Amino acid sequence: MLAREYELCVSSKLANLARISAFVSEQARLVGMTEDQIFEVQMAVDEACTNAMEHAYGGREDGEVRVCCYTEGDDFVVRVTDFGEPFDPDAVPQPRLDVPLEQREVGGLGLFFMRKLMDRVDIATTKGQGNQVVMYKRHRKPS
Repeated sequence: MLAREYELCVSSKLANLARISAFVSEQARLVGMTEDQIFEVQMAVDEACTNAMEHAYGGREDGEVRVCCYTEGDDFVVRVTDFGEPFDPDAVPQPRLDVPLEQREVGGLGLFFMRKLMDRVDIATTKGQGNQVVMYKRHRKPS
């Protein structure tokens, strides 16, 4: 089990998504998550990191993305931090899932997927500390 935080810092190049995924998978395996749980965490983290790279940094590759993994009680926690443009999750409209695919706006499903895949998602923007997406996934049943 993880006894402390493990962090990976990478540049905001989309090519680093595979490295992030491998890092998160390894940490999730150490706490005994199932392959299905690991896949869900990977998908959510990929979405959070892609959003940071494409939106916070506007596609620039010279930004920094920090991915930190740790446990908190029965939860496996992943914190993704960037120092790009501030992000306001309340400004993101809810996706329209009730209309045909061809009538939907492109994009806008990232937050929706993160919230569906994880048990809890907290997003904060703090001046000087960047944007933080903190995602929780229960990795074992409560005692």
